[in-house]
Amino acid sequence: MLNDKLLAAIDRFEKQAKWPADNDRFRFKVAERDDYPQIYRLFEATFGAKRSDEHVQWKYWGNPSGEPFCVIAIDQETDKVVAACTGMNKKAWVDGKESKGIMLWDIAVHPDVRGGGRLFRDITYGMQIATNAQRGVNWGFGGQSKPTVIKMGIRWFGYHMILSLKPWELRLSLRPACVQRFGTVGGLVGAVADIFNPLPSLSDDYKMKSIQRCGDDVDVLLKAQRDLYRVSIFRDADTLNWRYFDNPMHQHQMLGAYADGKLAGYVIWREYIDETVLVGTVLDLWHGENQQLATELFKAASRSAKKRRVGFMRMAVENETTTQKAIASIKGAAITERIEDDNIITSMMLGEDPKGHSDVAYSEMDTITDGKNWFYTQGDVDFRD
Repeated sequence: MLNDKLLAAIDRFEKQAKWPADNDRFRFKVAERDDYPQIYRLFEATFGAKRSDEHVQWKYWGNPSGEPFCVIAIDQETDKVVAACTGMNKKAWVDGKESKGIMLWDIAVHPDVRGGGRLFRDITYGMQIATNAQRGVNWGFGGQSKPTVIKMGIRWFGYHMILSLKPWELRLSLRPACVQRFGTVGGLVGAVADIFNPLPSLSDDYKMKSIQRCGDDVDVLLKAQRDLYRVSIFRDADTLNWRYFDNPMHQHQMLGAYADGKLAGYVIWREYIDETVLVGTVLDLWHGENQQLATELFKAASRSAKKRRVGFMRMAVENETTTQKAIASIKGAAITERIEDDNIITSMMLGEDPKGHSDVAYSEMDTITDGKNWFYTQGDVDFRD
């Protein structure tokens, strides 16, 4: 049964959302495989960055959950793609069963096209209608959403902001600050200072091991614990290997925590330069609601990263979750204002008949649009990829 908020969103969607009609300037369609080279060029023209062939192949066509979905607008005169709304297929575990969702992804209107705002609405409505009609998808989500986009999405597309992740940070070394202040000699000063400011030690409860590629033990762990959450994006071995270890853009580190020889949890993070400082950002941390385990994993990742001269370890988390409490318990960890909050939105994919879905479908939408039901980490979306 839908709550009043979702019923209101359905009423609004039914009045506003239509499959965009072809006109003398544009025609609209669901993209086919041979349309994608033009879509790539549109994104390059809009966002000002060219993706390598390897990047495109990985991001668009390597995903174990399935191929992308895209609604495009084509200029009638030039036959070129001038607007596109893309989504990445995502499998999730929702209320004890497998569910198909779509991660709202690259959306662009060519900067030279007049009436871009209307086109943006047309292709986004088209996505919400067609992905349900053709793929049976009932919901979508996205991360790193800007306030202006959220405001517009709530008004036009029935978006719901479900989570707002606060970035936490643990300083791993004084060396970066000392180098910035004193130059080369600062490296020596920082190294000495670090001796007197050690990172928190690890307990003996878990054995931490580096994981180079995920295997059966990850699948066993996730299957045993996935019902702890009403909503969680798939974290099977194939998906994690594609997401992190096959990623041509960034290298990732992974540690597993083992108890009695069995995998109990894991942490995955990325190390990269932020301005002039090498930082680490945790993109996934699975702890099975064990706060002590979550704390140990974050500490272990921090200690590992420090060996490669990472200056700060970060993770953005929802307040009052087990992960947030675990990080907050670590001496020196604190919320940082240098990084924006990460806002997560969901949207119902209501299709051609918003009021004609099954009770099961509406129940799924109801679950998805409540942030309290989610286990979410920043790696669930295409974080800087």
